[in-house]
Amino acid sequence: MSSPGSARSQQGGSQRGGPSAAAAAPAARPGYPAPLGFDPAKSAGKDAKKEMTSYERAAKRVELPADAYEDLTTHHTPFAKRKGFNPGAKKVNVFINQFRVTNLSAKDAFQYDIALSPEPDHPAVFQKVWDSVAVKKARGNDATWLFDGRKLAWCNKNVKELRIQVDLDAEKGRPTPPGKPPNKFLILIKPTGGIRMAALDAYLKGKASWDNSVLECMSFLDHVLRQGPSERFKLIKRTFFNNASESRQLGTCTEAIKGIYSTIRLNESINSGGLGLGVNVDVANQTFWVGQKFEALVRNYLANVDRRWNAQNPDELARMLAPIKPQGSKHFQQSEPFKALRKLYNIRFEVLHRGKQSGISKEYKVKSFTWDKEQGVMNAQTVTFKKKNAAGKEVTMTIQQYYKEQYNAQLRFPRLPLIETTRAGYFPFEVCEVQRLNPYPFKLDPDQTAEMIKFAVQRPPQRRDQIAKMVANLGWAQDPYLKKFGVAINPTMSKVSAVLIKNPVLQFHSTSTNRASKPLRAGQLDPGTSGRWMLQNLKFIIPHAAPLDSWGFVSLDPGFNNEATKRFADDFVAAFKGHGGKIAAAPVILQAPSTANIGENIKNIYTEVGNKNKKIPQLIFFIIDIRNSALYERIKKNADCRLAFVSQVISSAKARRANPQYHSNVCLKINAKLGGANAQAGKDFFNNVPTMIIGADVSHASPGSPHPSLAAVCASIDRFALRYRAAVQTNGHRVEMISNSTLHSALPDMLTSFKQHHDNKTPQHLFYFRDGVSEGQFSHVLELEVEEFKQIFKKLNCPIPKITVIVATKRHHIRFFPDTGPANGDKNGNALPGTVVEREVTHPFHYDFYLCSHVAIQGTARPVHYNVIHDEIGMKPEALQEMIYHHCYQYCRATTPVSLHPAVYYAHLASNRARAHEDMSESDKDLEKNRGGGSTQGGGQWGKKTQDDEGSSSTGTSGKRLTEARPLLKMGGPEARPGTGDKLRATMWWV
Repeated sequence: MSSPGSARSQQGGSQRGGPSAAAAAPAARPGYPAPLGFDPAKSAGKDAKKEMTSYERAAKRVELPADAYEDLTTHHTPFAKRKGFNPGAKKVNVFINQFRVTNLSAKDAFQYDIALSPEPDHPAVFQKVWDSVAVKKARGNDATWLFDGRKLAWCNKNVKELRIQVDLDAEKGRPTPPGKPPNKFLILIKPTGGIRMAALDAYLKGKASWDNSVLECMSFLDHVLRQGPSERFKLIKRTFFNNASESRQLGTCTEAIKGIYSTIRLNESINSGGLGLGVNVDVANQTFWVGQKFEALVRNYLANVDRRWNAQNPDELARMLAPIKPQGSKHFQQSEPFKALRKLYNIRFEVLHRGKQSGISKEYKVKSFTWDKEQGVMNAQTVTFKKKNAAGKEVTMTIQQYYKEQYNAQLRFPRLPLIETTRAGYFPFEVCEVQRLNPYPFKLDPDQTAEMIKFAVQRPPQRRDQIAKMVANLGWAQDPYLKKFGVAINPTMSKVSAVLIKNPVLQFHSTSTNRASKPLRAGQLDPGTSGRWMLQNLKFIIPHAAPLDSWGFVSLDPGFNNEATKRFADDFVAAFKGHGGKIAAAPVILQAPSTANIGENIKNIYTEVGNKNKKIPQLIFFIIDIRNSALYERIKKNADCRLAFVSQVISSAKARRANPQYHSNVCLKINAKLGGANAQAGKDFFNNVPTMIIGADVSHASPGSPHPSLAAVCASIDRFALRYRAAVQTNGHRVEMISNSTLHSALPDMLTSFKQHHDNKTPQHLFYFRDGVSEGQFSHVLELEVEEFKQIFKKLNCPIPKITVIVATKRHHIRFFPDTGPANGDKNGNALPGTVVEREVTHPFHYDFYLCSHVAIQGTARPVHYNVIHDEIGMKPEALQEMIYHHCYQYCRATTPVSLHPAVYYAHLASNRARAHEDMSESDKDLEKNRGGGSTQGGGQWGKKTQDDEGSSSTGTSGKRLTEARPLLKMGGPEARPGTGDKLRATMWWV
């Protein structure tokens, strides 16, 4: 039984729409449908509590194509169609972890709408009613049913409309609890027609547009696929887990568990004898809270957050969590440990005393923890409520007294706060237990991350074997639901003939003294299929223009003295000169004084370097203990935003080792930061046509963080796309589309730099690489961002270039497993760099492909999924793929090709670096203003609703989603020398 005063939660608010929500979206450009204005595949934070439509529920479970999110009643798909395949001279065989659907029943399945009256307060009631004896009896034993848990059901027989009265209390043999409404519902099962597989087939063959009939087919197939395993596993999104799954504890609070990722996908096999459907199965590694008593979880969690909060017993924990009253304040405030508990919001738990009597569920979810700004402590000893005794007289009692009287239980830790749940009242910590398989949605700390990597990393042969075991566990051949609905799946991985693009020959400066065998010349290097090369005797293809004549090295690590700093500086100077770096004066060597004021330190260092050389400092190295991430951010904020000079942070541990390759890698970064270029890969793919490549990404802070989202845009400025400029700005809170203001502030400077490298010409072609968007947002990219590019070109009186838009995605579960033999894969069993897959797992007619361009250091390589969603340039597929692959060798920080096109990779780097540019003091004020200064609990009286006192990463106490965010600090503040901010922004400062 729950504590008194609990009540069913009321879910208010209007429903979010499906495709019809286009009315609220931005206006469409001529000839194109308007975007929906939301992405049904993603959660909407607070809005996610509102009931989702069947359309949205399907989108969260099934990988839908981009045109599934478009209103295509009067238009054809706005997305580019495949123009052909790469004929590729060299073919390699790879297996893909996608399994063909080999049979679909010729008979249509039948779909039904489900409605309950009265409308339940909690989603779990739908399933309870569906599973009731009365409903099972009415459905009969000769039909097989599927239920989506809310509004839809399917059956292999055509059943007439059913209306069934269900009394959940009567079925359990218990009376309705006093003061509660009857637990009776009328369920209506109404036929809506058949699932027409012919509609899906027509779409796959390109004979019909996507419509609701196709969506119904995919939703039905998804439920057929999941129903059997769902009865044996716990389904979390698209992944199955159970308590027997392989796991590893990451600490006292978190553990990693391997699950079975499984989803049905449309694919290109329709063009090669298949049905155009496959099931993607993969290993999924997810983090969870460790199952334990709630009081133990709180203690372990706080000890992990801060060692000072390592409470040895519940009494000490109670003192730590008690509200505090600052001197001179009229009100209590939350203690810092109490504030940290907000990460425990939404954890699900079970109670250890007698279960609830309502028949709904014995699992509850944490909403908040009790406190009060007027009286301070709110616990089982201080919170009171009124209750009628056996004589019918109303009496007042505490929670502690209630548990003694009701359950004969003496609370051992009555001084601890109470848990407020989302729907069932309040519970003391000691009667609650967190069960396993409670997702941990937060960013892992470095120690947890290291353990997670060890657990998750699997070389391809091991991963392939585990996937095979997972397929066996799914039991498709024995699945009664698949059999009843006539669905069959081949349990063998699909085999594909892939294309292997030849690697580029890297071009360094012609004065390089490396040994080059014909037909290579001096300065040329062929890395072959190894995906790695050494920099020995190689010089930058374009050294930085201005020689270093005002620069220095400073150690901020007390354990790294002046002698060690000079030794590292000498080694760097030798390496830099060897690679073609220009040095006109020896660097200044400094040891920073031990002071807590890092800002003052950096200003003094900058001044001293400048004074000794009688010139504005060009570059300063800072040697630090790299484990001090806060120090790194302070250095970058002062160097970038306050004084505007190029800085390079060096790990003292790596500096001690003095590895020549490490020095060379640092040289690559310094040359790029100073305006040079390191190496050119391949040929001129643009045929002397002025071409700009733009990469963009929006990064979001981790859940629970108050930091805003950051939008980064990077653009190439030279003929071979070797050098880039970047611009980063805040982008609201969890807003994915890049704001117009960010694009308008970024592009003009980028075009100016581009014209300086192209004889004052503007781009005729523009490749726009976009990362971080799902299929539901592809149209938003075209409607909002690409259209804004065109408006900017118009505003600047520049001709609008031809634009090709490519979305690059790494968040997927497709993996390559090369056939045996060195011609197909590397020594670890991964696909060779340059492997392209265009068939079997791609869309039947959209323009997409998977490219593995890198060498995996450990584990199984993840290819990048490139979706060409708009194509005005019309480059041939083989040329486009080769350009993307070869450019991955031009990434300026590495001696190996990277997994993602450098334009997107640079956008990631710039976004991460710009975190140091946040105006934290003002942002904190804004956050506190939005929170409204905390909340109260009605003077300790039971039953008054507690507000969400701390909010979340993107919402305030009112539940209103934040969208605005204070801009980043400008590079080059009032203390910077004139012009240095503009000069720094023109460099690759973020690498």
